[in-house]
Amino acid sequence: MLDFTWGGRWLLLGWLCLAGNRPAQAQAPAKAGAGIELAGPTAKSRTLTAVELARLPQQELRAKDKDGVEHRYGGVALAEVLALAGIPQGKALHGPALTQLLLVTATDGYQVVFALPELDPSFAAQTVLLADRRDGQPLPPGNGPYQLVVPQEKRPARWVKQVTSLRLVEMKP
Repeated sequence: MLDFTWGGRWLLLGWLCLAGNRPAQAQAPAKAGAGIELAGPTAKSRTLTAVELARLPQQELRAKDKDGVEHRYGGVALAEVLALAGIPQGKALHGPALTQLLLVTATDGYQVVFALPELDPSFAAQTVLLADRRDGQPLPPGNGPYQLVVPQEKRPARWVKQVTSLRLVEMKP
């Protein structure tokens, strides 16, 4: 569990913003069939396997990639992954749980942050998809095996390719 003062909070947020501004083009190839590490203050540290992720309710959505080309992406809503890990959602997402951030990391170290309410269907009208398919096929090697798709955002800066870990970070005053 991390404990931050107000000054430390701003320092962390600044670092996370800078880390999220690195270009995502130069990503190393992912290991086929790799799982996703899940860790944090309220989540039991574990690796989610491809089998576990495939058992979750699957969704498909249309979204334009960074080049403006529309694709059909398939996978699981990130909210479903968080529910599998027992992370608070819905009415349970209040008070101290609202101070948690989800830090998403790619193979090459690229990182982005989401506040938990951004991912919760009871708070937000958007779906953040942990995709494993594009146009009915597995993601290309430079994008998969897992990629975040955030179609409602104007810029694809949080479309993390080759997702390797989801880590909850708790902010405390």
